[in-house]
Order: sequence, then C-alpha cells, then structure tokens
Amino acid sequence: MQELNKISTAPISLTNQERIKLAFSRSARNYDSFALLQREMAAELLKKVVSLPSAPRLPHPIILDIGCGTGFLTYGLANAFPDANIFGCDISHAMTELAKDKGQGARDKKVYFFTADGGVLPYKDETFDMVVSNLTYQWIHDIKTAFSEAHWVLRPAGLFIFSTLGPKTLKELRYCYAEASARFNKDGLPPFMSFSEQKRIASALEKAGFSNISIEAADNIQTYPDMRSLLKTIKSIGAGNPFNMGGKSLARGSLLKRMAEVYEKRFKIQDSRFKTCNLQLATRNCVYATYEVMFVRAVKLG
Repeated sequence: MQELNKISTAPISLTNQERIKLAFSRSARNYDSFALLQREMAAELLKKVVSLPSAPRLPHPIILDIGCGTGFLTYGLANAFPDANIFGCDISHAMTELAKDKGQGARDKKVYFFTADGGVLPYKDETFDMVVSNLTYQWIHDIKTAFSEAHWVLRPAGLFIFSTLGPKTLKELRYCYAEASARFNKDGLPPFMSFSEQKRIASALEKAGFSNISIEAADNIQTYPDMRSLLKTIKSIGAGNPFNMGGKSLARGSLLKRMAEVYEKRFKIQDSRFKTCNLQLATRNCVYATYEVMFVRAVKLG
C-alpha cells in the first residue's frame, strides 16, 4: 500500500521529538512488563470503539492506530474488525519492531506497522475510515497540529477516538514533589509534568476541524509497593521523569527521600479492601496513584 505515503510539511521540534523517541526506544524491551495501565486502557478503548454505532461497517475499512507501542490496541482492532486493514504507527522504531514480532496467523497479514510521529503523519489525505490512539497524545506538546494531522488523514464521516491522561494524573506524586521542594527551599526546580484539561483538548479538536466532540473522564487507581516502584514504572514505559531536574543536582537524593516519606505517610493503603482499577488485588502497605483517563470521540464531517 505505497499510496498511503505522503510528504508532510507540518512543523516539528526535532529536539523534543528526538528526546521522546529515545525515551520510548530505550524502554521498548521491558515495556510490556510495566505497561499495565496501557494494556487496561487499550482494552477499555476497544470496547468503546466496537460498541459505537459509528464504528466502521464498510466491507474493508482502513484503520490507523497512532502511538501503537507494542500493539496492544492494534491487534485488538484486528480481532474486532477481521476484514479491516489495520495500520499501527509509533515514533519509536524499537516499539514497532516488537509489535511486528507479535503477529501470528492469517489475521495479522492485514496488520501493518510503521515508524512515524503522530504529529507528522506520513499518509495521504482521506486515507482512513477511523483513527484511534491509546494514551499517546499526553506526550505530544502541539496537540492542535497533531489533531489536524488526524483530521487530514481521515475520510469524510471518519471517526477519531482516543484515550489520554487528564490533569489529575499522578496528583499524589505532584503533592509530594511540591511538599518536599518547599521543605528544601529548592527555588527554580522544574515544574511537575502537566496534562491537558478537557477544555484545551476540545478547543484543539474544534480548531483542527472536528465536530460532534465528546469527552468522558474517570479516575483509574493503580497500586505500587512504594513510590520508587511508581517512578520505575513511569520510566520503564518511556514516560521519563515527571519532575526532570536536568543538570541540577540540588541534593536530588535528599529530595526523593523526603518525597518517599511523604508518599508513604499520606498515600499508603491501610485497608486490603481498598478498591483499585488494576487487575491485581490491592494489599496493605502498598501506595496508590491516580490516573485521570479521558476518552475522547470526534467526527470529521464531510
């Protein structure tokens, strides 16, 4: 399907994109072992896609999965739409290579993986009947441009549906960072990573040309043995350091130690019946973290 390729003129910040690409490429090998949330949300997003009356019902629909990672959602789509041609793209070549290795059987002959940036899609206009994405757009700084790219490659009446993280995500870790920073008087520390609010996402979608925008949000609670395990998970899925200090030393070890103490004191599970959204039963002495997951749906009107 060589006709899918096009030359994009969308602007790109090479420094930022190379940094993101490197982080996800480094984490690719161990990604599946730590990406519990990503796996859960891929399954949830797939349920929403399949249940929609506007889901592709054409004889051979063409579907794009942006930020496919190792293929959680991509192969789920292949099972849900056996007659479809499914394309998965990810900024990390290492991720797409791992995704390819998962392919088995006749169903996967219609699953294709490409290395591509979600903000600069290498496809012709009006190529896809549906564009999906699972927990990717929170890592893209210029979401308006990225949404415009999705709009560009969608056919008229095409569906754009994705999940992303909202501003309440990691609120416990954010609290501990602020408290520890204040105690150590670390003026000039970089801000904690931020996530887009619903209004910003809706506005960017409208400016990109989308209509019939719908956003629903829900908190997903995950548990970890301790704060350092949480940080390891974040790093191991390629998300990087939520409070990257860059070249600043600033007694980083002391700061992290204080953060861990605060986290243990305020966000430790005391009751084994504590309800979480993950697949493992919560146990006493674990800490918890909140992820605000937003499911977004929009349509390209013809």
